[in-house]
Amino acid sequence: MWTFLNKARRNILTLATLTSLAAPAAAETGWDLLARIEIKEVITATTFEAHKTYPEELKAQANSFEITGYFVPVLPQGYQSQFLLVPAPEDCPFCGSGGYGPTLEVHVKRPLPDLPEFSELTVSGRLEFEESTDTYQAVRLVDAVWEVGPRG
Repeated sequence: MWTFLNKARRNILTLATLTSLAAPAAAETGWDLLARIEIKEVITATTFEAHKTYPEELKAQANSFEITGYFVPVLPQGYQSQFLLVPAPEDCPFCGSGGYGPTLEVHVKRPLPDLPEFSELTVSGRLEFEESTDTYQAVRLVDAVWEVGPRG
């Protein structure tokens, strides 16, 4: 009887393990990939440098990168050709919350009309990697096209 129970228990554990291994992993969002950029500070008595390391998956998508986020204008203008995109309104770098999350600088081909701050946008374009060690900025999206709301 114990042999039968041990075999049954072993088969159940094997099935559970194989099922969990076969479960598809959730696809990483653009924000997930951007969050994986590593920045290492190198500070000496006279210099500061920010060395960046980019995930290979992000580099592979650089020529055609799409992301959905919330519009944050940089300048008070009727039409915006350069703005920031944040994953959530509370990540706004100008809103005085004492800190902020990931932010993507976006340059669009066709300016956006006057939109309310935090309008949800989907943008796609080409990622430029900021290799300068003088800044924390790691990427910007250029030659971008946009649509209001999430795609799909």
